Amino acid sequence: MRVTVVRSGGVAGMVLTAEVDDAGLDAPAAAELTGLVDACEFVDGAPSAVADGFGYELSVARDDGSVARARFGQGAAPPGAGALVAWVLDGPHARRRMGR
Repeated sequence: MRVTVVRSGGVAGMVLTAEVDDAGLDAPAAAELTGLVDACEFVDGAPSAVADGFGYELSVARDDGSVARARFGQGAAPPGAGALVAWVLDGPHARRRMGR
């Protein structure tokens, strides 16, 4: 399973992409990631309506080829999505790329 978070917007308008593949995780981290994904509701919402706020795109590509996606604005994460996004963006496991 591969989880990708794209955060865009904010004051500087930077785009941060963070990706975690469970194949590179130890068993406890992989189990934690799976639990967060299972607790997440994937709904396609609107981009951030907050001035200078962030917009998020979350996607989960499972090993069976299925893909779940959610888009939402800052402060409007669907249930479970905030915890999953924080784990990916702030945790030690992700590969990160910055751009515009």
